[in-house]
Amino acid sequence: MASLSITSALLLLCCLVIQAHIDSLWDNPPIAKFAQNAEKLGLYYGLNLHEHIRSSSSSTPRPFSREERLAAKTRKTEFEKIGREVEDWAEAMLAESGRDGSFVLPGTNWTKVDCNKALKRVLNPNSKTLQYVKWLPDSRGTHADASSKLHPCMKVYAEIDAPFDLVCRYLSQEQRYKEYNSLLIDQKDVEELTPSSKICWSQTKKLLFIQPRDFVTYCAHKWRKDGSEVILNQACNHPTFQTSELRAFGLRGATFLSRHPEQPDKTSIILLSHCNCGNDIPEWAVRTAVGVLAPIKPFEIIHRINIGVKKAENEVKALEDTAQKNKKYLKPREDGRSRRPAGMAQMGYACFWPKGGGLMEEE
Repeated sequence: MASLSITSALLLLCCLVIQAHIDSLWDNPPIAKFAQNAEKLGLYYGLNLHEHIRSSSSSTPRPFSREERLAAKTRKTEFEKIGREVEDWAEAMLAESGRDGSFVLPGTNWTKVDCNKALKRVLNPNSKTLQYVKWLPDSRGTHADASSKLHPCMKVYAEIDAPFDLVCRYLSQEQRYKEYNSLLIDQKDVEELTPSSKICWSQTKKLLFIQPRDFVTYCAHKWRKDGSEVILNQACNHPTFQTSELRAFGLRGATFLSRHPEQPDKTSIILLSHCNCGNDIPEWAVRTAVGVLAPIKPFEIIHRINIGVKKAENEVKALEDTAQKNKKYLKPREDGRSRRPAGMAQMGYACFWPKGGGLMEEE
């Protein structure tokens, strides 16, 4: 009798899992549901691993041991090194074409991807958004997968029809990311490393035959001495999320936001993203998916940012005007970091710093 009860329970559980998968991959994805449950159960989802060790070992937190402090310092140093390497890599990728994307250097293997003809009138009516794609092995240097499999690397050059300060503030608001990024359906901060860097988790919806994927990504941001904002990312691991069969990787990427060189009421934006859609998907299948999605999704993101900034203009402008009334706003904090909010939801990840904290290059 007990055996029958256990069997019935197992069958019911299987039915519930299958039904949840069928009912709503968009609104209630299995991975996101797991994340929500893990958070409710206190399985240190989104907590620093060391904090989990401290809080779970006893009611009175013990001090970190010398070995733990050394390990944390070494880990932080390694991620800071990754940030510098990603920035150098991104600059090298951009150097293979004109800074405005109007041309690519011969022999660099970048292929221009035009906007889908049926959607061009809506998504790219003035042909100002330019996109290029090329295929590369894992670009993460010493952290790269040894596989020879090639993955798509995309770079997009575009203009946003709004002033730089408003665009940066709009993109820094976490609640806005679904307004312009239709790829992501969930995101969480996993661990803050420094005031300007963190590890994030995110999930994409089902795309064609590619099942919903989750990403674990290191993200960092800085403000350059010319006033532009740079957001960097690289795929990484974290004990909160063990690698699964549905894991995808934002191998490396960067977002560059700057004032338009000729039109002060506009913003220049460059998106760079090298992505592994999942180790379970053969390269030919990824090429098929890219062939369908690349002429649509990147152009859609730029189009939706333009719409989103315009709709939120009054609210965003009021926040920015209030902030700039503080004479210290554009000056470094006591720790030398920026007070300006930053963030972006890009291809496969989302990270936000609403209270600032970005590194500032010295004049």
